[in-house]
This record gives sequence, structure tokens and C-alpha cells, in this order.
Amino acid sequence: MLNRENKLFFLLFIVGVLFFTACKNNKYKEYNTEEIATIRERAMATSQSILGQETYFAIYQMANDSILNWSKNELGLWKYFGNLTDYRLDSVFCVNEAADRIVFSIFRRTMIDDAFSDGISYFYSKKIRNTWYFFEGAYMVLPRESYQKGIRTPLGFEKLKQIATYNIYRGYLKKNNQGEWKINDRFFSTFNKDAYNYPFTTQEAWEESWLKLARENWTKKR
Repeated sequence: MLNRENKLFFLLFIVGVLFFTACKNNKYKEYNTEEIATIRERAMATSQSILGQETYFAIYQMANDSILNWSKNELGLWKYFGNLTDYRLDSVFCVNEAADRIVFSIFRRTMIDDAFSDGISYFYSKKIRNTWYFFEGAYMVLPRESYQKGIRTPLGFEKLKQIATYNIYRGYLKKNNQGEWKINDRFFSTFNKDAYNYPFTTQEAWEESWLKLARENWTKKR
């Protein structure tokens, strides 16, 4: 038994050394700026072709207004953010072919002295009965040490833009068998269930669940 434990300890020690060495030798995460620019341009062009440029920017403004209202009224997680974060809604967002589902991203820079990470929030919108509603999504934690030397300095918005493009928008369009870029339906899988992550039986029930969640943003504070 003791021999087995010694072997296990030795194995864990070796794994730990290899992990530490790998991390120590890793360079900061860098992105191909041309690839990032291409992905962003393609995503924006596709969304604008579906919505029209004027509607695209009108929805972007509505999303910004909603975020500002949530922040002022301390709704949801904004109750805890306060003035601790410097945020920006990315001007690129992805819309589905039916023009009723949108995936955004919010860049968040943590503005406190002892912080060592920043993040990106998924932000969603759904058009229900001719009205756009907005919903908070998951939060992606970004340790600064993975992207730059100084962990006390917030990541720049340009770096956050690159991270969002690579990790989120890259999945928006996929090439078909003819080599054409087409919208990936799975990109909008968040909407495949109701707002509480349950299967639904009718479109009406699905819509009502998302409307209920939208109302709850204003009736309770987490």
C-alpha cells in the first residue's frame, strides 16, 4: 500500500513539474491580427446584410441603452459591478438568418488595484412579438497573466476584442461543401431551450419563458 502511494506521489510530482514547466515556457496568447480583422468584417457584413445597416446600428444602440439602464438600476450582476468595471459593448454582433436572435459580447475591465483578471460577458437578444429583449449570459474570466506581463494593468479593449472574436465570433459562420460561408445554426443554441434551460412544447410557451425572464430583470435583484 505504501509503495503504491509513493508511486502515486511520484507520478503527481512529475505531472506537476511538467505542468509548471509548460506554463512557465508558454508565451502570452497572441492572435493573428489579419485573421481577427477578417472574422470581424465577415461577421458584421453578414449581420448587416440580414438586418440592414440602419437597423443594425439601431439595435446596437438599444442594447447599449439597456445595459446603461441595468447598470444605473443595479439589476442582475450589475449590482456588484458598480464602478468596479470599465465596460464596452462590442460593435460587432451576430444575428441568425431569421433575424430574431442575436449574440453580443460585453468587454469588462476590472478597475480595482488588486485585480488580476478581466472578462467578457455573453449578451443575448431575442425578438419576441416585434420587440427586442436583452438578456445577460455567461461570463468568461480572463487571467491577465495569460495575455500580458503586468497583471495589475487591465487588458486593453483591443485585446478583449481579439479574444472575443477568436473565442465567440469565429463560430458564427462555417464553410459549406461548396466553400461558401454560411451561418452556423448551432451558434445560437442558447435559444434552443426556454429561458430557464428547460425543453419547451410550443412556440408560445418558449416566448413566454423569455418574456418572464425579461420581467424578472426588473422585479428582483440578485
